[in-house]
Amino acid sequence: MKIKEFTICLHCGSDRKVSDHQMELLKPLEDEYKITYNNRIDRHPLIYPSYSQLINHSIVTSHTEYIFFINDRTFPKPHEIKKMIDHLENGFAWTTLWGVAFMAFSKELVRQIGWWDERYINGGWEDRDWVWRLKEANLAIYESHEASYDQSWKSHLNVAGGHQSTPFWHKKWNGDRHDVVLKNIADEEYEHWEVFLGEERPDIRKEWNTWDKSILNVAAGAEGSGPASSYLLGNREIVKNYE
Repeated sequence: MKIKEFTICLHCGSDRKVSDHQMELLKPLEDEYKITYNNRIDRHPLIYPSYSQLINHSIVTSHTEYIFFINDRTFPKPHEIKKMIDHLENGFAWTTLWGVAFMAFSKELVRQIGWWDERYINGGWEDRDWVWRLKEANLAIYESHEASYDQSWKSHLNVAGGHQSTPFWHKKWNGDRHDVVLKNIADEEYEHWEVFLGEERPDIRKEWNTWDKSILNVAAGAEGSGPASSYLLGNREIVKNYE
């Protein structure tokens, strides 16, 4: 399936110059693709309770099947978007060039594995949660930290939330064992988002490869990246540990 139309969600909500610069960087793509921008600064230039809610809200306010998500410290390049399009056209259910800061997927992925978990208050751990759920669903991903990422500043809208979301992470996931990871709490459903998701797309999901076809931990050790979510999971299987 060839992708010719998609939405780009720019997550900067505090400085219009940043999103304007990002759109200018990506302008050459408009010669080949129909692109719609869904920018936080126009839609909701306020603090979200969680980074997951920012992502979920971006999904339901985007009107195309395929969506790219770019945060305010990423400087995207046209060839990077094209690389991610190639991933999505060739069996990867999710692709990222800098974790949750620069990623893309289809709405069909949400229809199949659920929404981003908004219980990670203020952000933190939602990226690992998502990757581990993709492993649980046996879906191929491209996981990388190869894009340009500016570590020199941070928006006042980006609240450091790791310390608040850590207790929930440890309740939901038990990674203490060397052989398996126990998933203790089910993913949360959001009926208020569901009505905006649209019809299922079996034509998309039938093209997805399995987890063993994933390309993982590319550009490991990039400055400021931290360990990849797949690296922390390793080869362990995920076992459901709830009713």
